[in-house]
Amino acid sequence: MRKVLITGFGAFSTHAANPTEALVQAWPERMEVHDPWSEHSEAVLVEARVLTVDAAGASETATRLQAGEHWDAILHLGLCGSCTHARLEWLGRDIMRMKEPDNAGRMVADAPITGTGDAAADVDQRRFGLQYCDPAATWSDDAGGYVCNETLHRSLVACKSIERPPPVLFLHVPAELHWSLERSQALAEAVVARMLFPPVLEVAAGALFDGGHLLVARRGPLEAAAGQWELPGGKIEDGESLEQAVVREWKEELGIDVVAGRHRGSWWGVQPWRRYRINVIEVNPVSRLPDVLDSNAHDAITWFGPSDDVDGFSWLGPDRDVVLTLVPRP
Repeated sequence: MRKVLITGFGAFSTHAANPTEALVQAWPERMEVHDPWSEHSEAVLVEARVLTVDAAGASETATRLQAGEHWDAILHLGLCGSCTHARLEWLGRDIMRMKEPDNAGRMVADAPITGTGDAAADVDQRRFGLQYCDPAATWSDDAGGYVCNETLHRSLVACKSIERPPPVLFLHVPAELHWSLERSQALAEAVVARMLFPPVLEVAAGALFDGGHLLVARRGPLEAAAGQWELPGGKIEDGESLEQAVVREWKEELGIDVVAGRHRGSWWGVQPWRRYRINVIEVNPVSRLPDVLDSNAHDAITWFGPSDDVDGFSWLGPDRDVVLTLVPRP
């Protein structure tokens, strides 16, 4: 069963109460989360923590991540006393600019937090659908200069050093004068759902055969996932069919005109902020292939055959399973 970490803070400064403390204390240990993009739902475990408003609280989650603890999503909650609507923070700035001391009396007016630079969550804001979580909620790239920003920054930096980093965001909610606890709770739950079930990207990949061999290509050094092997293709654009997308991608990447054939299957890949479905379409060249194949997105192209060692290649996502299905072993 997947596990989520939800954190909030206690009262601080002139704020006699912090709504995130009440939210965290009331959060159930187990919740049913619905996939916003399908009919699927899943029960998840929740660890709810009230952090201290000081350096120890700001560092707690990062320390636990670096010690090997794992969650499938981390959502920090904090009060924005000057806000009238909720803000979803995706950028942890590497700067402390405290205008008042924290609860331990610490006062840092202008200094870096880790010295590693700003840390960003790799969230796809356009596809996330925050407006469906709450129409008044907005994205923000400035979590302030206090403990809230420090907590987000340290958590995001810690994620850079672990093998399977979870998605991390910080949700600033207004005081109860502006938003009820019920509204903040509903928004936080909707954000968690989109962290556990990120948007689905449809990808069209072309399968070109030469006898029993399949054309595969290695992503170039300037591409995402550089050095990994794949079937050439890419994301489907708005209004495109799978067939149109694979024809366009082969022309753009390889300079080859192809016609789309039959659908050979779909495979799923999962990353912290997105899910993608690789739809494999058989393609055939319109004219004779050039003797030397070239690509503006790949630095190597070869034909993978039945006797080739599949583990001699570093495959992108589920492409290892794809080639094993399309090119059976002898």
